[in-house]
Amino acid sequence: MERIYVPILVLYGFYLTHVVSVSPPPLMEVHSGENVTLQCINALKKHGQVGWFKQVNSTEPLCITSMWSSLPAVHYQNGFQVKHMKMFMTNGTIFLKITEVDVADSGLYFCGMSDNYFIFTNATVLKVQSHKDYDKDPTENYDKVADPQMRILVLLSITRTGVLLCCLTIFIIIYLIRK
Repeated sequence: MERIYVPILVLYGFYLTHVVSVSPPPLMEVHSGENVTLQCINALKKHGQVGWFKQVNSTEPLCITSMWSSLPAVHYQNGFQVKHMKMFMTNGTIFLKITEVDVADSGLYFCGMSDNYFIFTNATVLKVQSHKDYDKDPTENYDKVADPQMRILVLLSITRTGVLLCCLTIFIIIYLIRK
């Protein structure tokens, strides 16, 4: 019966060791005045709330639009206007169309949905380049903020995996010594 414990410990150690793949969101660069359409897949198994969010340089994310996945009515939040941003849903895909983008539209956009809990998906960094030299791009510090956060996540994942493997090795050594 003691021989069963080692394989169980090995399997349990692999179960606890999660591999985390962290990559920055895709960057979409456009010029002011262009139209942009962002999209995400509706991952809900049933009807629920879906919406688009915008975040600029680690500030609080703002809800742009929201709707029930089963109803066509779209609600605009936080001063975002229907004439500039339009949300719609077709065949399980949620779209956000931004017309005549401006430098102020630059930021991190992501889709969120909820039935029992929130799921955030399909983040995209939108970088609008202006024809004017004096416009300031709100995403210019994005890479400086994202890189340290990603490094911390990767280092924590590696550290956790190392600790689990060390513990597993110690258990195996103790088992072999007592054998």
